[in-house]
Amino acid sequence: MTKRAMGRTILGLLLAGFLFMSLAGQAAAKDFYEGKTIRIIVCCSPGGFYDRWARLFARYMGKYIPGKPEIIVQNMPGAGGLIATNYVYKVAKQDGTAIVSPLGGQYLDQVSGRKEVLFDFGKFQWLGTQEISHSVLFCRKDSKFQSVDDLVKIKDNPAKLGNTGTSGSSYFIGKVLEKAAGANFNFVMGYPGGSEIDLAVERGEVACRGMTIPPHFGREPYLTWHKTNFITQLVQTGSERDSRMKDVPTLTEVMDKYKTSDDVRAIAKVIFASGDFGRPLGVGPGVPADRVKMLRTAYLKALADPELMAEAEKGRMTPVIPSSGEKVQELAKFVSNQPKEVVDGVRGILGR
Repeated sequence: MTKRAMGRTILGLLLAGFLFMSLAGQAAAKDFYEGKTIRIIVCCSPGGFYDRWARLFARYMGKYIPGKPEIIVQNMPGAGGLIATNYVYKVAKQDGTAIVSPLGGQYLDQVSGRKEVLFDFGKFQWLGTQEISHSVLFCRKDSKFQSVDDLVKIKDNPAKLGNTGTSGSSYFIGKVLEKAAGANFNFVMGYPGGSEIDLAVERGEVACRGMTIPPHFGREPYLTWHKTNFITQLVQTGSERDSRMKDVPTLTEVMDKYKTSDDVRAIAKVIFASGDFGRPLGVGPGVPADRVKMLRTAYLKALADPELMAEAEKGRMTPVIPSSGEKVQELAKFVSNQPKEVVDGVRGILGR
């Protein structure tokens, strides 16, 4: 046998082996998932975009997973998303039947050394994310706080800012503005989810809230609030002004105005990397690689499903800007392994 013929034979055997292993893996996964129930564990209470995206995927992902398992959503709010994230990492079975939907900024609890953290964000196995979620800070129109300048000038009885915990957009924006511009806030903590903060704003318990931009233009009560001029947007965190908020300054513009130091700017960049995570889905570190691959594939196929996209558009949950599980994995590893000076800076700004 010639070397060329031998090479072809070896290549053929390798391809055949790969095909056999792939088919065997699919068969094994089908055998595993058939008759099973997958839970998507959501960090927040029902009604917000984390919950709504989880329920969309629950309706569509199952048909793209061999064995077609049932998928249900379980809301597990509390401790600013830590209860759900810790649960999937440490308590849930590491078999691919528990998917976590954490806050996009949950990694900052780890970076800043919060003692309640039981996870390594970079070791979750990420399925992907469907959006980029920069943030906006707004206050009631009838409050004293109609600009960042007002937040800086009013030191007595400062703006009450509603928060779920220390890993949400509201907390990040408030703390960064304190450091970058000298703003003043009274942080009101412990709301189970965004819907509860919305009620607090309506009742006047808090004057301000920070949140990601997609739901700000995608659901009630914001659709009505925009029409009735109930709120004023003060600052947004994207590098460019959102087309729907052309008169609202970016955080970079605010930092330029207040001559924020380069050190604080660098730390703010790490903090607001949370916007690139959007609303990701992931599984625990012990889930077998073949099931992770299958779930990643099912996630992307569900996201390309015309019926899912039609629901997303109807629910004003667009634009969809997807990132694969592999790309989210790289980002998670990066933000989880910051040098000491950045970690110290994050702790200093976030007060942890």
